Amino acid sequence: MAYYFGIDTSNYTTSAAVYDTDTRAVTQVKKLLTVRPGERGLRQSDAVFQHTRQLPELTEQLFSQNTYHLSAVGVSAFPRRQEGSYMPCFLAGEGQGRALADTLGVPFYAVSHQQGHLAAAAWSAGRMELLD
Repeated sequence: MAYYFGIDTSNYTTSAAVYDTDTRAVTQVKKLLTVRPGERGLRQSDAVFQHTRQLPELTEQLFSQNTYHLSAVGVSAFPRRQEGSYMPCFLAGEGQGRALADTLGVPFYAVSHQQGHLAAAAWSAGRMELLD
């Protein structure tokens, strides 16, 4: 049995999830970032601030549901897997993910937000072989 913990801190949502390899179940928690009325989006500094506040709360909520002995931690650390692809909003998740992986002595995997979208689509379609 293995559990994998994932974090995504995009410019819209703070998300965390645990994947159970035995049951293939995903337990997730997420919270939208707040955009002020009349505004069309967030400055990166506002997104980082909200993720920094929300991620510990969501992680606590997720881990209060079960005791997981994690095998690895994966985090969306940049928008695309391309040199120079960077958005500060991903730093909040990357920092917490690296710290947790180091503390637990498990591998840390930095992935792109775009890779996460592709994996989610393949997972939802039951076509994980497409990722090969």
